[in-house]
Amino acid sequence: MKGLLFLSRLALICNTLFLVCLVMQRTQDIISVEYIKSPIIILGWLLAPFINLSANIGYFIRLLKKREVNLPVWLGVTNVLFLFLQIFVHFILPR
Repeated sequence: MKGLLFLSRLALICNTLFLVCLVMQRTQDIISVEYIKSPIIILGWLLAPFINLSANIGYFIRLLKKREVNLPVWLGVTNVLFLFLQIFVHFILPR
């Protein structure tokens, strides 16, 4: 259970960096320092969907096995909503 809690918290951090990446994409040079911008883009744009998907698969498996999920409800709901947002931005939103 501690692994899923850690993964959920990591997914939340990456999801907030995903929002920062969306803001960076829509504005011009909100962050001008390159060594700060690169990890934000890697964690937020590239790794966030995969980490978030694995956390949501962990939630789903625990719910299917009828095990108790000892996570804050807001954390699980936030990660699920971010997963829908990431699917929308990466696959549905026109370029």
